[in-house]
Amino acid sequence: MAVPAGARASDCLRYEPEDVTLAGTLQLQVYPGPPHYKSFDTGDQPESVWMLTLVKPICVDATPGDAANTAAVQVVRVQIVPRAPFSVSYNGRVAHVQGTLYRARGGHPHADILMRATSVTPEGR
Repeated sequence: MAVPAGARASDCLRYEPEDVTLAGTLQLQVYPGPPHYKSFDTGDQPESVWMLTLVKPICVDATPGDAANTAAVQVVRVQIVPRAPFSVSYNGRVAHVQGTLYRARGGHPHADILMRATSVTPEGR
């Protein structure tokens, strides 16, 4: 099957630096944070994290030459790393979030795919 000029062979998204927009429900979730990132019972501080539960699953192509950015399929949740102002009023709302995707590496991510979000537009605005 031929691919039209300018079209990609895959319908999958790409990792950064490509800008993408995802639609889903934003949820502010709290996980155990420092010092151990394991349990509130042992004294870990709360760490608030934005998660986006997607309207429909996505796939992301591997980045050639980058062993960290491997392919991902049937992605239904993306951790949002806000680079733009986010309001607590977004919690539980369907929104379109724009930014760049990257694979979880080290640290303490709560999803395999993360997005450096540059803008968010809640539905109904």
